[in-house]
This record gives sequence, C-alpha cells and structure tokens, in this order.
Amino acid sequence: MASSAVQILTGLATGAATAVGSEAGRAVGDLVRARLGTSEEGRAALDGVSADPADPSAVRGLQEAIREALAADPDFQARMAAVLAGPPPDAPPAHAVSPQYTGSIIIGGGSKVRSSQISLGPLTITNTRATRASLTGIAALLVALLALGLYGGVQLLTGDDSPRSAGGASSGPQSHTATPSGSASGMPDDAAPVVRDAERGKQILPDAASLPQGWAVASGSPTTKQCPTSRVGISKDREYHYICKTGPVLDLQSGYDPGPGVGYNEVYVEVLAYPSVAAAAVGFVGVEVENADSNEAKQVTQATLPSYGDESSAITMNATVPGSGLHISEGRAVVRCGSLVVRVVVSNHNGSTVDLDALNAFTRTVTARAQQALDNTTPTAAVEL
Repeated sequence: MASSAVQILTGLATGAATAVGSEAGRAVGDLVRARLGTSEEGRAALDGVSADPADPSAVRGLQEAIREALAADPDFQARMAAVLAGPPPDAPPAHAVSPQYTGSIIIGGGSKVRSSQISLGPLTITNTRATRASLTGIAALLVALLALGLYGGVQLLTGDDSPRSAGGASSGPQSHTATPSGSASGMPDDAAPVVRDAERGKQILPDAASLPQGWAVASGSPTTKQCPTSRVGISKDREYHYICKTGPVLDLQSGYDPGPGVGYNEVYVEVLAYPSVAAAAVGFVGVEVENADSNEAKQVTQATLPSYGDESSAITMNATVPGSGLHISEGRAVVRCGSLVVRVVVSNHNGSTVDLDALNAFTRTVTARAQQALDNTTPTAAVEL
C-alpha cells in the first residue's frame, strides 16, 4: 500500500496522473497529508517529494513514512485500502435475451449436440478430436488470462512493501504493531477522547492536596515535554518497540518525596498522552518492554498487582551498582487507559525490597485521575496508603 500511495502522489506532483485516476489520486493525497501532517517527520517527507518528485531519496523517505504510519495506525491502514480500491463498480444493466441476434451465436432452444456435430443456432461445429482439443486450449488460455489479470489487480492494491519482499529479511530494528479497533467503550478510535492540552494533562499528576500527610511534590515537578521519537524499549530478543513514534506525544512527569521514616526514597509518575488509542496501545508495549529491560546486574521479576485500565503490568527490579555496593530496588507499573499511558516507579536505595503497597496505591490513583481527565472532568482521586 505504501508503494502504491507513493506512485500516485509522485504522479500527481509531476502531472502524470490520468484523468481517470485523478479523483482517486486526490483522495489518496488528502488521506496521506492528513495523517503525516501530524508529525514533523511526516511533514518533512511530504515536502521533500513536493520539492522534487524525481528525487529517489525523497521518494524513499515518503514511502518509509507512509509504511510506518500504516503499521502504527490500523484505522489509517483501512482507509488507505479503501481509497486505493476505489468506488465499487456500477451494477451491470439488465438485458432481456432474445432468441435471435443478427450476426451473433446463440445457445438456445435451437442448439443441438449430435454424435458428430455441435449445432449452435446457425453455426455448426464438427465434433472431432482436433476440434475438441482446440476448444479446450482456447478455454484454458482464457482461464489463464483471467487469473493473471486478477493477480495483478491484487498485487497493485495489497503488494508487500516489507524489506523482506524487496530482497531478503530485514536486519534493522522492528517496531511492534498493535491493532485495537477502538477504545474500551467500543467507540471508533478517531472518536475516542484524547488529551492534547499540557495544562489539562498535568492535572492527572497528583498534586500536594492529593498526597498522604507528610508527602510533598519533588522540587522541579511537574514537567512537560514532547516525548522523543527515538525512545524505544528493547526486548530480550533485541526487538525494538518504539514508544513515541506515532505522532506528537505529550510526556508529563512528576516526582514525590515521602518524607522521613519511610522505607523507600522516591515515587516517580509519568503520563504519556497519545493522539489516538491505537498509538497508545503501541506505546504501552514499548513502556512495558522498557520497564522490564534487564542485564547481568539487574534481576527483573513479574509483580502481582490488580488489573487497571484497559491493560496493565508490573515488575520489580533489584540491582547492585558495580563498584559501590549500593543496592537498588524498584517497583515499576504501566497502565493504558484509552489514549493515555501511565507509568509509576517506586525507588528504594537503602537495601530493602520495594514497597508494592505504595506502587499499587499510586498506580490506582493515577489511573483513576487519567480516566477522569478523559471523561473531561477535573481529576480529584487521592493517594491512599
């Protein structure tokens, strides 16, 4: 689909599109510009082809941008397939078949098959071995031509754009693709609520009034930034899962100090606000893999917490810092709530195991505040330990 879309777009840019394909071309162009126009990388790819449609590097860049958007956005993929297929053909007109047509061959009531002749109206064909072989060959040729025509049409609409089809298996990073069709409430993905405003997103992070007695918001918190598209979680089999490569993603963060006499040092909360549910589903997997990233110095195990949001998971991590003897223990949870992904980390640097009660309390609270924000109400849920 990506290569077909690029061919149409470059044809439009050079004026090579035919009058018959111009309407479909405009539909493809509008769809691609609307989707890629949501990110700086997408806009750069479109501008490159607009400036020089014959530039091979610009064409490759646009095709890669479209391919990534198709992989990350099932709704965009479905719409692209629909516009490439075009409108359904008109129904053929109904004809009343008359017994006779001048200059035509009619197989009707007057047709007869005898032992030595086949009579088709006024046409008589001798029923010999050579004649039967010729008719069989003609029929086989027609079947082959129809099959080739059907195969070519299918390849045009659903051709494999993967690097594997272009000359072997790909050795580069592979992005995980999620395919949810909508939000947990069943509404279409493009109708699901999203959080685009940074100030509204900050309300999801617990404030001083939402914390237990003695707790405080850490100095310099909260913060807001755009999540970098290069952020990735790498699984044990070295598969790459991009966290923020699906368009503009708000990254809201805050730290919390528990005060003296508590068995852990800090709680960290991150909220990632995605432009769609499908993008959040991809990001959730990336954060989940990022949480579980391990090496020889880390011991990562699954943690048991209640299920929250649309999907959730939690782990504990224990490690000793080489050369210092410092023991670090962390509990990490990630939850997807519609188009929002919430991450909670409880850190302990004093040698004891992580407090899962604190991890669970903050995860439950921030998930509730995220849902309140998606419901367009002011988040009020408070942390209860």
